[in-house]
Amino acid sequence: MQGRKLSEMSFKRVFNGIIRRIKNLSHEFLWIFSNKAKINKEELKKFKNIHEGERCFLICNGPSLKKTDLNLFKNEFSFGLNRIYLNYPNMNFEPNYIACINNLVLSQFSEDFAKQKIPLFLNWNSRSKLTKTKNTHFIGKCFVMNEFSKDISKSIAPAGTVTYAALQIIYYMGFKEVIIVGMDHNFHYSGKPNEAQERTDNNDVNHFIPNYFPKGSKWEIPDLASSEYFYNIAKNQFNNDNRIIYDATINGKCDVFLKKDLETFF
Repeated sequence: MQGRKLSEMSFKRVFNGIIRRIKNLSHEFLWIFSNKAKINKEELKKFKNIHEGERCFLICNGPSLKKTDLNLFKNEFSFGLNRIYLNYPNMNFEPNYIACINNLVLSQFSEDFAKQKIPLFLNWNSRSKLTKTKNTHFIGKCFVMNEFSKDISKSIAPAGTVTYAALQIIYYMGFKEVIIVGMDHNFHYSGKPNEAQERTDNNDVNHFIPNYFPKGSKWEIPDLASSEYFYNIAKNQFNNDNRIIYDATINGKCDVFLKKDLETFF
């Protein structure tokens, strides 16, 4: 079990992050200038403030979801992340939206995303590996921009966690209150942050289902220090605009957002 502290945000890790973004400059160029991106940006504009003043539940993928009564969200607005669709049988409902920006997830499970019927917000950089359906909306990540995007039709701020990307989308939709569940912020792994590794066993203890990343698939080691850095930015942006983010994760290890028991919201 390993965690990362904000103090571990070394120059080398920041530098490596910059290098990764530079490698994506060709995608960013097309996001800015291509006609395909222009059409996609116009599609994104329809989500501007469509949930103004409302609340939503942001459902992450940690093992604490197994202890969370997700049926409570059935009549609420909800936002799922990555492979949340694997949990539909236990949830008895589908979230209103799904976001996924991880290229490894999108490339390995592209067929799963093509089957989804709800609005998807997916990484523009993975577009060649994905089937564009009427409910697929690509999100561009821009290198030269502020650290929190208020307008996803232009781009989102790059960060290593889909949770941060989703919070920018949620902000754009106008939600006033966000309640996060399943963000355990606590992983079992060996290796370096952002390192891609092949799974060597069948039991994925870091997610809500053992075959979330099945044996032979690849996953990217999380960078918890970077996540906390960007979570603080999101928290401050919401607070500055008289909005709020709560963390109702059962036994969650993230200390950034205001903690609150899930039952108090009902």
